[in-house]
Amino acid sequence: MNKRLLLCAMIVPGALAVSPMVSAQAKESVSLKEYQQAKASQAVSLNQAMVMAFENSPVLALRRAAVSIQQGQLDHASRWAPSNPELELGARQTPDQADESLEYGVRVTQEIWMGNRGDLGQSRARSNLTSRQQELEYLKVATKARVRAAYFRILLAQKELETATRAVELMQRTKDLVEMSVKQGKQTRIDLNTAVIGLARARNQKASAEQKLEQSKIDLTEVLGVSPSDAVGVTGELDVTLEDLPPTSQLVEMAQSQRADLKAAAARIAADESGLEVAKSLTIPNLKVFGFYDREEGSNLFGAGVSMPLTVFHDYSGEQRQAAARLKTSELEAEALRLATERQVVSAVARYESTAVRLRQMNESILERSEETLQLMQKALRAGKVGASDVLAAQDNLLSVRQEYVQAQNDYIDAVRALEISTGGALSMSAGS
Repeated sequence: MNKRLLLCAMIVPGALAVSPMVSAQAKESVSLKEYQQAKASQAVSLNQAMVMAFENSPVLALRRAAVSIQQGQLDHASRWAPSNPELELGARQTPDQADESLEYGVRVTQEIWMGNRGDLGQSRARSNLTSRQQELEYLKVATKARVRAAYFRILLAQKELETATRAVELMQRTKDLVEMSVKQGKQTRIDLNTAVIGLARARNQKASAEQKLEQSKIDLTEVLGVSPSDAVGVTGELDVTLEDLPPTSQLVEMAQSQRADLKAAAARIAADESGLEVAKSLTIPNLKVFGFYDREEGSNLFGAGVSMPLTVFHDYSGEQRQAAARLKTSELEAEALRLATERQVVSAVARYESTAVRLRQMNESILERSEETLQLMQKALRAGKVGASDVLAAQDNLLSVRQEYVQAQNDYIDAVRALEISTGGALSMSAGS
Protein backbone atom coordinates (compact mmCIF):
# COMPACT_ATOMS: atom_id res chain seq x y z
CA MET A 1 0.00 0.00 0.00
CA ASN A 2 2.84 2.39 0.84
CA LYS A 3 4.33 1.84 -2.57
CA ARG A 4 1.01 2.63 -4.15
CA LEU A 5 0.64 5.81 -2.15
CA LEU A 6 3.92 7.21 -3.47
CA LEU A 7 3.52 8.94 -6.79
CA CYS A 8 6.81 8.57 -8.62
CA ALA A 9 5.86 11.11 -11.21
CA MET A 10 9.35 12.07 -12.33
CA ILE A 11 12.33 9.72 -11.92
CA VAL A 12 15.97 10.55 -12.55
CA PRO A 13 17.56 7.15 -13.25
CA GLY A 14 20.06 5.70 -10.81
CA ALA A 15 19.18 7.89 -7.83
CA LEU A 16 17.37 7.66 -4.54
CA ALA A 17 13.83 9.00 -4.17
CA VAL A 18 13.33 12.28 -2.38
CA SER A 19 11.19 11.94 0.74
CA PRO A 20 8.07 14.17 0.90
CA MET A 21 9.45 15.66 4.13
CA VAL A 22 13.02 16.67 3.26
CA SER A 23 14.91 17.79 6.35
CA ALA A 24 16.48 21.05 5.29
CA GLN A 25 17.63 21.95 8.78
CA ALA A 26 20.13 19.11 8.81
CA LYS A 27 21.80 20.47 5.67
CA GLU A 28 21.54 24.20 6.08
CA SER A 29 24.99 24.45 7.66
CA VAL A 30 26.65 23.21 4.48
CA SER A 31 24.19 24.58 1.94
CA LEU A 32 26.31 27.57 0.94
CA LYS A 33 29.32 25.36 0.26
CA GLU A 34 27.17 22.94 -1.71
CA TYR A 35 25.68 25.71 -3.76
CA GLN A 36 29.07 27.30 -4.46
CA GLN A 37 30.34 23.96 -5.70
CA ALA A 38 27.27 23.55 -7.85
CA LYS A 39 27.66 27.09 -9.17
CA ALA A 40 31.22 26.33 -10.17
CA SER A 41 30.04 23.25 -12.09
CA GLN A 42 27.05 25.19 -13.48
CA ALA A 43 24.58 22.53 -12.30
CA VAL A 44 22.61 21.78 -9.13
CA SER A 45 20.96 18.61 -7.92
CA LEU A 46 17.42 18.50 -6.62
CA ASN A 47 18.72 18.03 -3.06
CA GLN A 48 20.93 21.10 -3.38
CA ALA A 49 18.00 23.08 -4.76
CA MET A 50 15.85 22.05 -1.79
CA VAL A 51 18.54 23.12 0.67
CA MET A 52 18.92 26.52 -0.98
CA ALA A 53 15.16 27.11 -0.98
CA PHE A 54 14.81 26.26 2.70
CA GLU A 55 17.69 28.54 3.65
CA ASN A 56 17.03 31.52 1.40
CA SER A 57 13.27 31.70 0.84
CA PRO A 58 12.05 35.04 2.24
CA VAL A 59 8.55 33.64 2.65
CA LEU A 60 9.84 30.82 4.85
CA ALA A 61 11.99 33.31 6.75
CA LEU A 62 8.90 35.40 7.52
CA ARG A 63 7.05 32.32 8.76
CA ARG A 64 9.97 31.36 10.98
CA ALA A 65 9.93 34.89 12.39
CA ALA A 66 6.21 34.53 13.13
CA VAL A 67 6.98 31.28 15.01
CA SER A 68 9.70 33.06 17.02
CA ILE A 69 7.34 35.89 17.88
CA GLN A 70 4.74 33.44 19.12
CA GLN A 71 7.39 31.60 21.12
CA GLY A 72 8.05 34.90 22.84
CA GLN A 73 4.32 35.23 23.53
CA LEU A 74 4.36 31.79 25.14
CA ASP A 75 7.35 32.75 27.26
CA HIS A 76 5.46 35.85 28.40
CA ALA A 77 2.30 33.85 29.13
CA SER A 78 4.31 31.38 31.22
CA ARG A 79 5.22 33.96 33.87
CA TRP A 80 4.34 33.02 37.46
CA ALA A 81 2.32 36.14 38.19
CA PRO A 82 0.60 38.90 36.22
CA SER A 83 3.21 41.45 37.28
CA ASN A 84 6.35 41.90 39.33
CA PRO A 85 6.13 42.74 43.07
CA GLU A 86 5.78 46.41 43.97
CA LEU A 87 7.99 47.85 46.71
CA GLU A 88 6.89 51.06 48.45
CA LEU A 89 9.09 53.03 50.86
CA GLY A 90 7.87 56.01 52.83
CA ALA A 91 9.13 58.25 55.62
CA ARG A 92 7.91 61.30 57.50
CA GLN A 93 9.07 63.53 60.30
CA THR A 94 6.76 65.00 62.97
CA PRO A 95 8.28 68.34 64.06
CA ASP A 96 5.49 69.08 66.55
CA GLN A 97 6.64 66.20 68.76
CA ALA A 98 9.32 66.76 71.37
CA ASP A 99 11.78 64.26 69.97
CA GLU A 100 11.01 65.11 66.31
CA SER A 101 11.17 61.39 65.53
CA LEU A 102 11.41 60.04 61.97
CA GLU A 103 8.63 57.67 61.04
CA TYR A 104 9.02 55.31 58.08
CA GLY A 105 7.32 52.32 56.46
CA VAL A 106 7.91 49.53 53.96
CA ARG A 107 5.12 47.95 51.86
CA VAL A 108 5.39 45.01 49.38
CA THR A 109 2.46 44.22 47.05
CA GLN A 110 2.08 41.25 44.70
CA GLU A 111 -0.74 40.59 42.22
CA ILE A 112 -1.69 36.92 41.84
CA TRP A 113 -3.64 35.02 39.18
CA MET A 114 -7.30 34.27 39.78
CA GLY A 115 -9.82 32.34 37.74
CA ASN A 116 -7.07 30.02 36.43
CA ARG A 117 -6.05 32.79 34.02
CA GLY A 118 -2.37 31.90 34.20
CA ASP A 119 -2.90 28.36 32.91
CA LEU A 120 -5.50 29.51 30.39
CA GLY A 121 -3.13 32.15 29.03
CA GLN A 122 -0.39 29.57 28.63
CA SER A 123 -2.78 27.21 26.87
CA ARG A 124 -3.86 29.92 24.44
CA ALA A 125 -0.26 30.94 23.70
CA ARG A 126 0.80 27.31 23.26
CA SER A 127 -2.04 26.67 20.80
CA ASN A 128 -1.15 29.83 18.87
CA LEU A 129 2.46 28.64 18.72
CA THR A 130 1.32 25.27 17.38
CA SER A 131 -0.75 27.06 14.76
CA ARG A 132 2.24 29.10 13.58
CA GLN A 133 4.44 26.01 13.50
CA GLN A 134 1.90 24.09 11.41
CA GLU A 135 1.53 27.01 9.02
CA LEU A 136 5.30 26.90 8.56
CA GLU A 137 5.19 23.15 7.92
CA TYR A 138 2.50 23.55 5.26
CA LEU A 139 4.52 26.32 3.61
CA LYS A 140 7.49 23.96 3.55
CA VAL A 141 5.40 21.38 1.69
CA ALA A 142 4.32 24.01 -0.83
CA THR A 143 7.92 25.20 -1.21
CA LYS A 144 9.14 21.66 -1.88
CA ALA A 145 6.45 21.23 -4.52
CA ARG A 146 7.43 24.51 -6.17
CA VAL A 147 11.13 23.62 -6.15
CA ARG A 148 10.44 20.19 -7.63
CA ALA A 149 8.20 21.65 -10.34
CA ALA A 150 10.71 24.39 -11.21
CA TYR A 151 13.53 21.83 -11.22
CA PHE A 152 11.72 19.46 -13.57
CA ARG A 153 10.69 22.33 -15.81
CA ILE A 154 14.38 22.98 -16.47
CA LEU A 155 14.87 19.31 -17.36
CA LEU A 156 11.85 19.51 -19.62
CA ALA A 157 13.10 22.74 -21.20
CA GLN A 158 16.45 21.08 -21.89
CA LYS A 159 14.68 18.18 -23.52
CA GLU A 160 12.42 20.55 -25.44
CA LEU A 161 15.48 22.35 -26.82
CA GLU A 162 17.01 19.02 -27.88
CA THR A 163 13.87 18.00 -29.78
CA ALA A 164 13.58 21.48 -31.30
CA THR A 165 17.18 21.28 -32.49
CA ARG A 166 16.52 17.91 -34.13
CA ALA A 167 13.40 19.32 -35.75
CA VAL A 168 15.36 22.22 -37.26
CA GLU A 169 17.90 19.79 -38.68
CA LEU A 170 15.13 17.67 -40.20
CA MET A 171 13.33 20.71 -41.62
CA GLN A 172 16.58 22.01 -43.09
CA ARG A 173 17.10 18.68 -44.80
CA THR A 174 13.54 18.78 -46.17
CA LYS A 175 14.04 22.32 -47.47
CA ASP A 176 17.34 21.31 -49.17
CA LEU A 177 15.73 18.26 -50.78
CA VAL A 178 12.73 20.20 -52.06
CA GLU A 179 14.94 23.01 -53.32
CA MET A 180 17.03 20.52 -55.26
CA SER A 181 13.88 18.93 -56.68
CA VAL A 182 12.59 22.33 -57.76
CA LYS A 183 15.82 22.99 -59.64
CA GLN A 184 15.41 19.61 -61.32
CA GLY A 185 11.84 20.49 -62.24
CA LYS A 186 10.38 17.69 -60.15
CA GLN A 187 8.64 19.91 -57.57
CA THR A 188 6.88 23.24 -57.68
CA ARG A 189 7.72 26.58 -56.15
CA ILE A 190 4.72 26.12 -53.86
CA ASP A 191 6.35 23.04 -52.34
CA LEU A 192 9.56 24.97 -51.74
CA ASN A 193 7.68 27.82 -50.07
CA THR A 194 5.94 25.32 -47.82
CA ALA A 195 9.28 23.75 -46.91
CA VAL A 196 10.79 27.15 -46.12
CA ILE A 197 7.78 27.99 -43.93
CA GLY A 198 8.20 24.67 -42.11
CA LEU A 199 11.88 25.43 -41.48
CA ALA A 200 10.96 28.87 -40.14
CA ARG A 201 8.39 27.32 -37.81
CA ALA A 202 10.97 24.84 -36.53
CA ARG A 203 13.49 27.61 -35.93
CA ASN A 204 10.81 29.61 -34.14
CA GLN A 205 10.09 26.63 -31.88
CA LYS A 206 13.81 26.29 -31.17
CA ALA A 207 14.07 29.97 -30.26
CA SER A 208 11.05 29.56 -28.00
CA ALA A 209 12.65 26.51 -26.37
CA GLU A 210 15.85 28.48 -25.72
CA GLN A 211 13.85 31.27 -24.11
CA LYS A 212 11.88 28.77 -22.00
CA LEU A 213 15.11 27.21 -20.76
CA GLU A 214 16.50 30.56 -19.66
CA GLN A 215 13.19 31.55 -18.06
CA SER A 216 12.89 28.22 -16.25
CA LYS A 217 16.34 28.79 -14.75
CA ILE A 218 15.25 32.24 -13.58
CA ASP A 219 12.05 30.75 -12.15
CA LEU A 220 14.14 28.29 -10.17
CA THR A 221 16.20 31.12 -8.66
CA GLU A 222 12.95 32.73 -7.49
CA VAL A 223 11.87 29.69 -5.48
CA LEU A 224 15.45 29.24 -4.24
CA GLY A 225 15.51 32.83 -3.01
CA VAL A 226 18.74 33.69 -4.86
CA SER A 227 19.63 36.35 -7.41
CA PRO A 228 18.64 35.72 -11.06
CA SER A 229 22.31 36.25 -11.91
CA ASP A 230 23.01 32.99 -10.03
CA ALA A 231 20.85 30.97 -12.41
CA VAL A 232 22.41 27.58 -13.13
CA GLY A 233 21.41 24.35 -14.80
CA VAL A 234 20.27 21.11 -13.17
CA THR A 235 21.53 17.55 -13.26
CA GLY A 236 19.65 14.45 -14.33
CA GLU A 237 17.52 13.20 -17.18
CA LEU A 238 13.76 13.59 -17.41
CA ASP A 239 11.87 10.31 -17.54
CA VAL A 240 8.13 10.30 -16.86
CA THR A 241 6.65 7.25 -15.18
CA LEU A 242 2.88 7.09 -14.74
CA GLU A 243 1.23 5.27 -11.84
CA ASP A 244 -2.37 4.81 -10.78
CA LEU A 245 -3.59 6.86 -7.83
CA PRO A 246 -5.37 5.52 -4.76
CA PRO A 247 -9.14 6.14 -4.67
CA THR A 248 -10.06 9.82 -4.47
CA SER A 249 -11.91 9.32 -1.18
CA GLN A 250 -8.75 7.84 0.33
CA LEU A 251 -6.68 10.77 -0.89
CA VAL A 252 -9.16 13.20 0.63
CA GLU A 253 -8.90 11.41 3.97
CA MET A 254 -5.10 11.45 3.75
CA ALA A 255 -5.09 15.18 2.99
CA GLN A 256 -7.51 16.06 5.79
CA SER A 257 -5.47 14.08 8.30
CA GLN A 258 -2.04 15.18 7.07
CA ARG A 259 -2.28 18.76 5.83
CA ALA A 260 -0.51 21.06 8.25
CA ASP A 261 -2.74 24.05 7.45
CA LEU A 262 -5.74 22.06 8.72
CA LYS A 263 -3.80 21.28 11.88
CA ALA A 264 -3.02 24.99 12.17
CA ALA A 265 -6.74 25.78 11.90
CA ALA A 266 -7.51 23.27 14.66
CA ALA A 267 -4.85 24.88 16.85
CA ARG A 268 -6.41 28.31 16.25
CA ILE A 269 -9.75 26.95 17.46
CA ALA A 270 -8.09 25.61 20.60
CA ALA A 271 -6.43 28.99 21.17
CA ASP A 272 -9.73 30.84 20.78
CA GLU A 273 -11.45 28.39 23.13
CA SER A 274 -8.85 29.24 25.76
CA GLY A 275 -9.33 32.91 24.91
CA LEU A 276 -13.06 32.61 25.61
CA GLU A 277 -12.36 30.96 28.95
CA VAL A 278 -9.94 33.77 29.79
CA ALA A 279 -12.62 36.34 28.97
CA LYS A 280 -15.13 34.54 31.20
CA SER A 281 -12.62 34.40 34.04
CA LEU A 282 -12.18 38.18 34.02
CA THR A 283 -15.28 38.48 36.23
CA ILE A 284 -13.04 37.08 38.97
CA PRO A 285 -10.45 39.85 39.29
CA ASN A 286 -6.87 39.22 40.29
CA LEU A 287 -6.05 39.71 43.95
CA LYS A 288 -3.29 41.91 45.28
CA VAL A 289 -1.74 40.73 48.50
CA PHE A 290 0.50 43.01 50.49
CA GLY A 291 2.54 43.13 53.65
CA PHE A 292 3.91 46.15 55.45
CA TYR A 293 6.21 47.26 58.21
CA ASP A 294 5.87 50.69 59.85
CA ARG A 295 8.02 52.37 62.47
CA GLU A 296 5.96 54.93 64.37
CA GLU A 297 6.76 56.67 67.65
CA GLY A 298 9.34 54.07 68.53
CA SER A 299 6.97 51.17 67.88
CA ASN A 300 7.24 48.49 65.22
CA LEU A 301 4.04 47.76 63.32
CA PHE A 302 3.56 44.71 61.06
CA GLY A 303 0.57 43.80 58.94
CA ALA A 304 -0.78 42.21 55.76
CA GLY A 305 -3.88 42.45 53.62
CA VAL A 306 -5.51 41.92 50.24
CA SER A 307 -7.17 44.19 47.71
CA MET A 308 -9.21 43.56 44.60
CA PRO A 309 -11.20 45.65 42.10
CA LEU A 310 -14.98 45.40 42.17
CA THR A 311 -16.61 44.45 38.87
CA VAL A 312 -19.44 46.93 39.28
CA PHE A 313 -19.25 49.17 36.23
CA HIS A 314 -17.33 46.85 33.94
CA ASP A 315 -18.58 43.25 33.82
CA TYR A 316 -16.39 42.20 30.85
CA SER A 317 -19.41 41.16 28.77
CA GLY A 318 -17.90 42.90 25.73
CA GLU A 319 -14.68 40.92 26.02
CA GLN A 320 -16.66 37.70 26.30
CA ARG A 321 -18.73 38.57 23.25
CA GLN A 322 -15.60 39.33 21.21
CA ALA A 323 -13.91 36.11 22.32
CA ALA A 324 -17.00 34.08 21.42
CA ALA A 325 -17.12 35.73 17.99
CA ARG A 326 -13.42 34.98 17.40
CA LEU A 327 -14.01 31.33 18.31
CA LYS A 328 -16.97 31.11 15.93
CA THR A 329 -14.93 32.73 13.18
CA SER A 330 -12.05 30.27 13.59
CA GLU A 331 -14.51 27.35 13.53
CA LEU A 332 -16.09 28.62 10.31
CA GLU A 333 -12.68 29.20 8.74
CA ALA A 334 -11.59 25.68 9.66
CA GLU A 335 -14.71 24.18 8.11
CA ALA A 336 -14.25 26.27 4.97
CA LEU A 337 -10.63 25.11 4.74
CA ARG A 338 -11.71 21.48 5.17
CA LEU A 339 -14.16 21.80 2.29
CA ALA A 340 -11.57 23.65 0.20
CA THR A 341 -9.10 20.84 0.84
CA GLU A 342 -11.57 18.28 -0.45
CA ARG A 343 -12.24 20.38 -3.57
CA GLN A 344 -8.52 20.85 -4.18
CA VAL A 345 -7.80 17.13 -3.92
CA VAL A 346 -10.71 16.16 -6.18
CA SER A 347 -9.67 18.81 -8.71
CA ALA A 348 -6.02 17.78 -8.57
CA VAL A 349 -6.91 14.11 -9.09
CA ALA A 350 -9.09 14.94 -12.09
CA ARG A 351 -6.33 17.11 -13.50
CA TYR A 352 -3.73 14.40 -12.98
CA GLU A 353 -5.84 11.68 -14.56
CA SER A 354 -6.53 13.88 -17.57
CA THR A 355 -2.86 14.71 -18.12
CA ALA A 356 -1.88 11.09 -17.53
CA VAL A 357 -4.21 9.99 -20.31
CA ARG A 358 -2.72 12.60 -22.62
CA LEU A 359 0.83 11.50 -21.77
CA ARG A 360 0.01 7.87 -22.43
CA GLN A 361 -1.33 8.84 -25.82
CA MET A 362 1.33 11.46 -26.58
CA ASN A 363 4.44 9.79 -25.19
CA GLU A 364 8.03 10.09 -26.34
CA SER A 365 7.73 7.12 -28.67
CA ILE A 366 5.12 9.01 -30.67
CA LEU A 367 7.55 11.90 -31.09
CA GLU A 368 10.30 9.49 -32.11
CA ARG A 369 7.95 7.82 -34.61
CA SER A 370 7.08 11.21 -36.09
CA GLU A 371 10.77 12.03 -36.52
CA GLU A 372 11.42 8.59 -38.03
CA THR A 373 8.48 9.01 -40.41
CA LEU A 374 9.87 12.30 -41.69
CA GLN A 375 13.31 10.78 -42.17
CA LEU A 376 11.81 7.88 -44.14
CA MET A 377 9.78 10.30 -46.23
CA GLN A 378 12.92 12.28 -47.00
CA LYS A 379 14.65 9.09 -48.18
CA ALA A 380 11.62 8.21 -50.27
CA LEU A 381 11.59 11.70 -51.80
CA ARG A 382 15.26 11.40 -52.65
CA ALA A 383 14.51 8.05 -54.29
CA GLY A 384 11.55 9.52 -56.18
CA LYS A 385 9.03 7.24 -54.49
CA VAL A 386 6.91 10.01 -52.95
CA GLY A 387 6.16 13.62 -53.73
CA ALA A 388 7.10 16.71 -51.75
CA SER A 389 3.56 17.02 -50.42
CA ASP A 390 3.95 13.74 -48.52
CA VAL A 391 7.20 14.91 -46.95
CA LEU A 392 5.73 18.29 -46.06
CA ALA A 393 2.71 16.60 -44.48
CA ALA A 394 5.04 14.48 -42.32
CA GLN A 395 6.99 17.63 -41.45
CA ASP A 396 3.86 19.49 -40.36
CA ASN A 397 2.79 16.46 -38.33
CA LEU A 398 6.14 16.40 -36.50
CA LEU A 399 5.85 20.07 -35.51
CA SER A 400 2.35 19.54 -34.16
CA VAL A 401 3.22 16.32 -32.32
CA ARG A 402 6.25 17.94 -30.73
CA GLN A 403 4.20 20.86 -29.41
CA GLU A 404 1.52 18.55 -28.02
CA TYR A 405 4.16 16.33 -26.41
CA VAL A 406 5.88 19.25 -24.66
CA GLN A 407 2.59 20.78 -23.53
CA ALA A 408 1.41 17.44 -22.12
CA GLN A 409 4.56 17.14 -20.02
CA ASN A 410 4.25 20.73 -18.80
CA ASP A 411 0.66 20.10 -17.78
CA TYR A 412 1.71 16.89 -16.06
CA ILE A 413 4.29 18.71 -13.91
CA ASP A 414 1.60 21.22 -12.91
CA ALA A 415 -0.84 18.41 -12.10
CA VAL A 416 1.59 16.55 -9.84
CA ARG A 417 2.57 19.77 -8.08
CA ALA A 418 -1.14 20.41 -7.38
CA LEU A 419 -1.46 16.86 -6.03
CA GLU A 420 1.53 17.33 -3.74
CA ILE A 421 0.24 20.59 -2.29
CA SER A 422 -3.40 19.52 -2.01
CA THR A 423 -2.49 16.29 -0.19
CA GLY A 424 -0.06 18.04 2.13
CA GLY A 425 2.93 16.19 0.71
CA ALA A 426 1.37 12.70 0.80
CA LEU A 427 2.05 12.42 -2.93
CA SER A 428 5.02 14.00 -4.64
CA MET A 429 7.35 13.84 -7.59
CA SER A 430 10.54 11.97 -6.82
CA ALA A 431 14.01 12.27 -8.20
CA GLY A 432 17.61 11.90 -7.16
CA SER A 433 20.74 13.92 -6.86
